[in-house]
Amino acid sequence: MGILSGLGSAFRAVANAVDPGAPRDMSDPKYWADFGGRMSLAGVEVNDSNASQLGAVQAVRHGLTSAMKSLPASVYRRGANGARQALPDHPVTRLIAGRPNDRQTPAELIGELAWNVSFYRNSYCAILPPGDPRASEFYAVGGLDWLHPRRLALVERGLDGRLYYTFNPPATIVQGAQLKQTTYREDELWHIRSNPLREDGLLGEPIFHSARNVFARAIAVHEYGDIWFANNGQSGGTIEHPGTFKDKADRQEFLENWRAAGTGRNRHKDRLLTHGVKYNPIKVTNSEAQLLETEDAADTAVFGLWSYPPHRASRLKRATNNNIEQQSLEFVVGCLAPLAIEIEQAIERDLLLDNENGALFFEFNFAGLLRGDLLNRYRAYLIGRQGEWLSANDILRWENMSPRTDPGGDEYKNPLTKDSAGGARGDDEAGDQSGSSPNEDGNDDQD
Repeated sequence: MGILSGLGSAFRAVANAVDPGAPRDMSDPKYWADFGGRMSLAGVEVNDSNASQLGAVQAVRHGLTSAMKSLPASVYRRGANGARQALPDHPVTRLIAGRPNDRQTPAELIGELAWNVSFYRNSYCAILPPGDPRASEFYAVGGLDWLHPRRLALVERGLDGRLYYTFNPPATIVQGAQLKQTTYREDELWHIRSNPLREDGLLGEPIFHSARNVFARAIAVHEYGDIWFANNGQSGGTIEHPGTFKDKADRQEFLENWRAAGTGRNRHKDRLLTHGVKYNPIKVTNSEAQLLETEDAADTAVFGLWSYPPHRASRLKRATNNNIEQQSLEFVVGCLAPLAIEIEQAIERDLLLDNENGALFFEFNFAGLLRGDLLNRYRAYLIGRQGEWLSANDILRWENMSPRTDPGGDEYKNPLTKDSAGGARGDDEAGDQSGSSPNEDGNDDQD
């Protein structure tokens, strides 16, 4: 009997595996993996779609992409003694900061790359050769065609030792077109990875996988709140019915009519109880009354995944003028800078093909974040002028203003250290003013 029972269980397992219409256990992680998601301890599925619907995630997405899009970027050449020279006409500068392809602006491309690296921990662009119809016609240097990470179907290593990436066609259906998968060799694709990496080291692990339970808790809390408010902010109750129902269908119809009369647009309407029916509402518990605090804690945990300051999402509960300034600095140092470095290094690795001697590098200029703060920006310029590492024309160029044409526009000497004749004071002349020195007659100089 035991052998027959074991064989029966084995046959049922095989049948369930073969028959896609057979019922499956939703608590099995493989069930959700088939749909691109994973079951969490909170009992909700977590994938890129429902994780993206969280308000905290949307706030992080807007904050990160908006900041990255505002940063000027260029290829630079290293010179002697730490000097650098911007190369605005370099092909890579034109691609990233000028025209990446025939349909996207630099802001669109940088925004998508930044979010793909932060959320999916992978971003992809097909490298288009010059003359490709998808490349920009404005610059004859080829282009970058952005590919959504969700389209990636397979990554495998070929017999030649190279990696090959296969992408599904876009979800949009072009009428009359036969869209097929497209495979790119690793030197035909620009792939940016972010930590943590998967075990094979080929792809980054999406944040909604590595932090599944954090997103699941936030999703569960917000879904609970939505359902709670949909039910008139109440936790239901019990219905005392003195009679009996004809069958289960009759009882189910009564309950559905009752619920429909108290939810949606009917939630504030009066209801008539007939046939001796009595309704006993369940009072709101303390945990339900603290729903907003629970949601706030769940969102704060989501912000922490990116080291994103809550005040940038208008969460000002613990914000003051002093700590907001410090958090803004931490946002640049701990959140934006690592993201920018990942993109910069990927550009230098895959796109700067004329960099055999390592003299070229790509960099985002974080001074662009000061554009919205006029007073602090002018204070920084003043410090640079007084410290003699900024000229007037340097500042004018950063302000998108025409440079001065007189020779003084490119001088780095502090204007406050010049004498009345316009000449710069040297150290000896400065020393003459701080003390006295004998003249030819042996007397002190007098002005």
